[in-house]
Amino acid sequence: MKDLFQQTIEMMRQHVLENLKLIKANEAEIRKTLSFPESMERTNELSHYYNQNKSLLIENNDFINLQVSIVNLMNKHQQTIDKSPRVQTQTVTIPEQILTRDDYFRLTIEENLAYDHRHPYFNDSEFYNDLINYLKIEENYELCAKLVSVKKQLI
Repeated sequence: MKDLFQQTIEMMRQHVLENLKLIKANEAEIRKTLSFPESMERTNELSHYYNQNKSLLIENNDFINLQVSIVNLMNKHQQTIDKSPRVQTQTVTIPEQILTRDDYFRLTIEENLAYDHRHPYFNDSEFYNDLINYLKIEENYELCAKLVSVKKQLI
């Protein structure tokens, strides 16, 4: 069991490091974009990078908190964990992104995925705008109002 916890912690640590690389790459793009003349396109691009970095930082915070919780659990119940039998593990390859943006979009408009602060695209203004525009076209004003309300409450 201890090995599984340690592998999980290491996997999350690697994921946090990968997110940090993405954040740094986005920061470089932001600096490059800031050199362009002011325009709506520039504003949208900056907003996109900002929202993506914000999502990555929230994700990193969640992963770090989970790592700390696992370490605390291991320390608190060390004797139990040390006595537990070894578990055979299998290596499972998980695709980097199981669901695409379109999948999340479909799940959201079908109301199979709640649109709240835990939604993977909650901080993505382009995703939100696409949702609202789609719902207007479909004349689904009830869901549209619901999304606007959720966004206003949490911002």
